[in-house]
Amino acid sequence: MNVFKVFLSHSTKDKEFTQNLAQQIETVGIEPWLCEVDVLVGDDFVEEIERGLREADVTLLIWSPNAAASPWTGKEWRSVLAREVDESRTRVGLLLLREATIPELLRTKHRLDARTNPEQSIQNAVKWLVQLRDMRQFEAMGAASFIVGFEPTDFVGRTEYLEHLNTVLVAEKGKFLLWGGPGSGKSTLALKFAWRAQGAFDAVVFQHCGERSVEEIANELADRLKLDLGQLPPEKQIIEIKKWLCQRRTLLVLDDIWKSDINALIPEPPHSVASLSILCTSRQRAFPWIKRPRTMEVKAFSEDEVKSLFQMWLGEETVDSFQQELQELAERVERLPIGVAVAAEMLSRQFGPMGEEAKGLEMEQLKNEIHDVPSLFQKAINSQDEQEQRLLQAMAICHPEGCWLTLAADIADLSPTESGPVRDHLIQSSLLQIVDQTRQLFRLHALLRVQVRKSLAIVELSRKKVTILEDKFSNWETQWNECKECFLEIIAALEFFREGDKKNSMARLAHQGFACAYRVGEWVLAFQILKTEELMWEAIGGEEAKHHLQRSYGNQAMIIQAWGQLEEAMALYKKQEALCEELGNKDSLQRSYGGQAVILKAWGQLDTAMALHKEEEKLCVELGNKDSLQLSYGNQALILQAWGQLDAAMALHKEEEKLCVELGNTDGLQRSYCNQAPILVNRGQSDEAMELFRKQEGLCEELGNKMGLGICYGNWGQLSRELGNMDEAREKLNTALALFTDLNMPQERDVVKKELEGLQEES
Repeated sequence: MNVFKVFLSHSTKDKEFTQNLAQQIETVGIEPWLCEVDVLVGDDFVEEIERGLREADVTLLIWSPNAAASPWTGKEWRSVLAREVDESRTRVGLLLLREATIPELLRTKHRLDARTNPEQSIQNAVKWLVQLRDMRQFEAMGAASFIVGFEPTDFVGRTEYLEHLNTVLVAEKGKFLLWGGPGSGKSTLALKFAWRAQGAFDAVVFQHCGERSVEEIANELADRLKLDLGQLPPEKQIIEIKKWLCQRRTLLVLDDIWKSDINALIPEPPHSVASLSILCTSRQRAFPWIKRPRTMEVKAFSEDEVKSLFQMWLGEETVDSFQQELQELAERVERLPIGVAVAAEMLSRQFGPMGEEAKGLEMEQLKNEIHDVPSLFQKAINSQDEQEQRLLQAMAICHPEGCWLTLAADIADLSPTESGPVRDHLIQSSLLQIVDQTRQLFRLHALLRVQVRKSLAIVELSRKKVTILEDKFSNWETQWNECKECFLEIIAALEFFREGDKKNSMARLAHQGFACAYRVGEWVLAFQILKTEELMWEAIGGEEAKHHLQRSYGNQAMIIQAWGQLEEAMALYKKQEALCEELGNKDSLQRSYGGQAVILKAWGQLDTAMALHKEEEKLCVELGNKDSLQLSYGNQALILQAWGQLDAAMALHKEEEKLCVELGNTDGLQRSYCNQAPILVNRGQSDEAMELFRKQEGLCEELGNKMGLGICYGNWGQLSRELGNMDEAREKLNTALALFTDLNMPQERDVVKKELEGLQEES
């Protein structure tokens, strides 16, 4: 038997560690290759290194800053990496000796960490190399009874899966489950492992299961094993099959399990199972008879695996020339192995411009002589019961990044008691992906989503979703905790409205969605809602569109103003002002004046800001708009505070408070409390100020007002610091910092940071 060889690629400055590693490797019968040992004086240095790399079974990179900077080391690992891709087998491992940047192409390779315990890392490296050696030896031997299909020829990557299967089923024994969604490559991976590991077993049996009963599967398996059991009843056949499996060192692959009764085929005591390894593949995440640690999800291809598969079918030159288009195609199918494989094979038979062919390949076209991707997903859909199919349909018309279960259940007409079990069944069947379990957000794979939507009455179901959203957001101020899970759906709903004639509903839902998202601090989503609305009104055009556009400009300005982009915000307010003057819209004009005045105050132009607030106030009084009037009073009072006119400022804040109480405006009331508190502090009324902060905190928590909470805690922390309550100050200021950081409010964030730095110095 050939000696297993390992090429140790390293920097000369890491020679001592590498030599120690080489000595340990030799003790287990593996031959190390070291340039300082294997290249003799007078030898052609380059030629000997090339020979060492060529003859080595695996290369282990001893990685450090010196190795990362070494051109020779770079050439070595790139050379081996090319062979690894060609052969679809492990050729490269990385041992991180000291902290150093790891190249992108090496990030997915088997990695050992020697930074904290070099001696232990040597033992781990030796153990890994022994596992690789044994697997290679097993591959070369050949099994006595080999009952499997053809070896996959377009197989790439999946190294870590094969290594793990070797550990749990060759080095060890027992049962193991590979699970994943349709087309994830479970069967191909299991078949490849069966071919590679055949030499470790007396018998390798690959049995497809599918939707059939265990009796049907046993009958077929008995024939394949050439057991004359036709006259026996099914239960007797199963007993004889299990005896045959246990009489030899066997690898049994039970592929694509749909029904849990297959457990009847798996030997248990009193049968001898010491020499039996069983690999199961299924869309089911778990079975009671396989312990959770002995399961592994088969996930999407890595970017390197995608590239390797495209290179296999299209060639390196084509892939390099159209890398972006091919990568975008792979992302459209979410790098699902069957999707990428079929797409690559189809492109190899098309001779138009490759970039256009890749962009034009639709997901529903992914089928060839071997694989029919749409049919695969349709079969998975058809296998579900009626309630499960309804929930899939509801998810398919929701936002592709994630749908809130409660919304989907409402669309599917499922009660809360029904939706939980249906959800669990779909997740267990790998048809529903978890986005956020705590928030109950889930999504469909892109290919499954396309297939589900093909059979839907999209318009009718979308109209139902919109009706549900309108109902929820009509009470967003009290139901904000539910509405916040549906902001992405608002964007999709606006797109639906554009195709119909429900402009008023569109405008109302867009405003409610923005207002809720702004209140709870989801400003990025709030901005997306506004931009989506803006594009649609621009497309619609006309005077009505201008009314809605000016409002959108003002709301956009409010968000980017909070983000510190004052110049851009002022430009938007000016666009709003121009439209309002053109339309004669005094109510929105006063809002624009108010927003501009706040920016002017931030720029230090207090006189100009106050004058604009007075214009705002005049319009509010004329229109009888008390809600905007209280806001104007509050902002005017802040300018008076800046001028040192505290009594006049407090008087205006009290007018603001009075109006908020009259109107039931809880959000305006918390803002008024926040602005009154600093004046009370200046008067020496710290207890009263602290009481206002507590009131503000309670109101903001009730409203879900993240910005209000941040301002409350920032001011509260400053007051606690002045009063000498350092622990409370630190707690409130840190909470405020986290909120302002999350909201991306740079000015407020920097003020709190400065307070914390001062607090640290005082401590």
